[in-house]
Amino acid sequence: MLRERFPETLARAVPRVVFCAGFFDGVHVGHRALLAAAVAEARARHSVPAVLTMDPHPLAVLRPDAAPALVVPETERRLALLAGAGMEACLLLPFTREMAATSPEDFVRVTFGPWLRDPDRSCFLVCGPNWRFGAGRAGMPEALPTLSGGRMGVRVEPLAEVDGAPVSSSRVRVAIRKGDVALAATLLGRAWETPLTALGAASGRGVGTRLGAPTANAFLSGSLRPSCGVYALDVRLAGEDVWRRAVANYGFRPTFPDARPDEPLLEIHLLGGFEGDLHGRRMDVRWLARIRDERAFSSPAALAAQIKADVAAAADFGKSGQWRRNGPSGPETA
Repeated sequence: MLRERFPETLARAVPRVVFCAGFFDGVHVGHRALLAAAVAEARARHSVPAVLTMDPHPLAVLRPDAAPALVVPETERRLALLAGAGMEACLLLPFTREMAATSPEDFVRVTFGPWLRDPDRSCFLVCGPNWRFGAGRAGMPEALPTLSGGRMGVRVEPLAEVDGAPVSSSRVRVAIRKGDVALAATLLGRAWETPLTALGAASGRGVGTRLGAPTANAFLSGSLRPSCGVYALDVRLAGEDVWRRAVANYGFRPTFPDARPDEPLLEIHLLGGFEGDLHGRRMDVRWLARIRDERAFSSPAALAAQIKADVAAAADFGKSGQWRRNGPSGPETA
């Protein structure tokens, strides 16, 4: 995907463009519907489909305390997802306080001017109903034809819905924080994915090994975190193409209070085992489903029995519409 930060540079390379505008955190199914509309519009107009986005998130500049925890915090990953959705070019505008103070008229003049001033170029924009531009978010997409002197058209797409509610990045965040990663996957159109680096057995205790389920341990980066619990995952190790099924506990090891970490720890057990040292190994993690809540067990033996049931549940995930949640149960709250 061709990427430029300056409109004039992109206009020279792409004289006929259909922009799809938004921040696109997560590139969820609603975003993908919008991007597909832009691709269709570009084909009809013999133009190049391009994304118009910003970096960083505007609230990270204007109100850092209110900035959202991003579903996809890595800009490169977000752009790769946009390219995968059909975008052939990107105008990545650096968001600053100066840009935030720009009037809607000046925003149109600066951002789209290189296409509007040249009769041999053309510019069209596709966006959702919530997209705004200019100081105080005062610019409405419906005003673009007027502000561009009739040189620019706009297509405003309705919000996509899942289960009768609009799909949004905020809704994805809520699902992840609740631990409902299966709903997050439905909204995203793919499993939520996080990169991490394995630490090895935390504090050298090897709790998982003693329980018959050796783990690769890691702390999650980024500010978006799921609730504590046991999850079915798919894991891909750096340098490999294969995804391995895994079961993981994310939390504080309540059965072993003397081994409690200072922050939630992700303990990943690869099904089928793994030969080699995972310490310092980079890996990508796909969060498939929540198996159960994290809880304290009355003994290591009781926890080991439950881990076997958790492994079976993780192995079953995706094989049918239902998957096992059974096994040793009861109010184990030592």
